This record gives sequence, structure tokens and C-alpha cells, in this order.
Amino acid sequence: MSHDHHDHRSLGITSLNKAFVIGIVLNAGFVVAEFIAGFWYNSLGLISDAGHNLGDVFSLVLAMLAFRLAKVSPTLRYTYGYKKSTILVSLLNAVILLVAVGFILGESIDKLFHPRPVDGDAVAWVAGVGVLVNALTAWLFVKDKEKKEKELEDSNQILNERNRILSALSRDYTTIL
Repeated sequence: MSHDHHDHRSLGITSLNKAFVIGIVLNAGFVVAEFIAGFWYNSLGLISDAGHNLGDVFSLVLAMLAFRLAKVSPTLRYTYGYKKSTILVSLLNAVILLVAVGFILGESIDKLFHPRPVDGDAVAWVAGVGVLVNALTAWLFVKDKEKKEKELEDSNQILNERNRILSALSRDYTTIL
């Protein structure tokens, strides 16, 4: 009696696209600018948002790492490959966010007891740029997703047509028998 191994290939994402890489670069650049502005204008709000955005950038980089690991072929020792690395990356991301929250909490307590004036106009302008960066990144992801969905829809139509033809041939063959 033979034992057949089933296929472990992923049915999910097949490539990292330009939108993903551009999103990482745009957000990393904004993190640096926002942190500098927060430090310059003495704004814990900007610094903490830069920390939050840094967490987002790390999440995207970790997702890219997990994606690359998930594509590693199975071996005799790792029969499923490294597909479970996505779970470990999610756990690491959660730990990073908890550390960032701890840092922000510590700084907030210090600012509570030692308040300093903040330039609200500068904070608003930097926040506005942040909204634009996030909107551009989201638009890039949605635009790419729509393109991928169209390609998938076209592939599904081809497969459906092929299945109809095979079904008709099968029906005709069984009728002849």
C-alpha cells in the first residue's frame, strides 16, 4: 500500500509587489520625519505616533520576512516548510507593540508631571502629512488588490470554461460507453 504525500504549496500571495515595498519606504521615511518633528517641537503625541508608525513599518518588514520564509520548500525535517513562521512573526509584532506602549506610557507619566508647551500648528501640519502618507499607501494597496482580483477573476473564468468542456467530454464519453 503506497502513501502519497499531498502538496504543500501555498495558494495565497505569490509575490511581493511594488506597492508593498513603496509602502514600507514611504512609512519609514515618515517615521523619521515625524520623530524629528516630535523631538524638535516637544510633542509626545508626534513621538508616540512615530513609534506607532515604526511598529507598522516593522510589521510590514516582518510580513515580508514571513512571506519569504513561507515560500521555502519543504524538507525531510520541515515537511511543511516554514509556513508557520507567519504565526511567530505575528507574535513578535505583538511583543514589539507592547514594548512601544510601555515606552509611551513612561514618557506620558513624565510629561504629566513636567508639562512643556507644544506648537499645535506644527503638530497639525505633521499629522496632516501623516494622513496623506497613510492615504497614499492605502491607495497603492487597494489599487494593487483590484488588479490582482481582476487577474484572479480572468483565471477563474478560464478554469470554469475548461471545467465545462471537460464535463461535456466526460458526459459524452460515458454516454458512448
